[in-house]
Amino acid sequence: MLISLSDLLTWRLTGGERDFVLQDLLFDPDGRKLAWAIVAPAGFTAAERLLVTASSLGLPEAEDRSLPLYVTEEELQRAPHMQGGREEMLALMATMPPMVVGPFGSPYAPLHLDAQEAQTDPRWQAALERYESLADWIGKPVFARDGEAGRVSDLLYDAARGRLSHIVVDNGKFFHHERRVVPMFEMVTHADEAHGGHIVLDLSLVQVETAPKVADMVAA
Repeated sequence: MLISLSDLLTWRLTGGERDFVLQDLLFDPDGRKLAWAIVAPAGFTAAERLLVTASSLGLPEAEDRSLPLYVTEEELQRAPHMQGGREEMLALMATMPPMVVGPFGSPYAPLHLDAQEAQTDPRWQAALERYESLADWIGKPVFARDGEAGRVSDLLYDAARGRLSHIVVDNGKFFHHERRVVPMFEMVTHADEAHGGHIVLDLSLVQVETAPKVADMVAA
């Protein structure tokens, strides 16, 4: 089952003693693994957010468009609270513990560890540099081997395998507008903003233009 990550942001988060909304997802583009979820308690202002590990999320329930969130009230009380934009979020993450691997293969960090110890752990600093957000990827230019193919409009998530699977490329044309889905393993470059912020695929323009349409790939 493939799920649109952009669409997933509109689904309900279920479980626990409170209601939450999912605001963004952080992932490792090379390993194609989700790492963190940014959630907000329902009814709170957009600036008040929590950072929870991807291993806290259960399998998506496509039929009722819900996503289980497995956290206790105690964990929520200890979870990092964020206010402001991405820079504040990254600064907050830098104070958190070193990486370990969760039961479903997702990287996560235990919520309780001395902040000073976390700040000096090189494993955590190295992991922090890998993470990118879905919000940052939307709109990135996409290049095939022989020219510009369009821009990223979404990413698809393979819930059964627990990994990102495809990039949705919007060709941006006024006429013949299409969104095509290409495997994420075809990506050979994902440049940061300082180097153009673009993505390069090991595909030709023809291969991108004839790739499956997004409507044929995602869960209904």
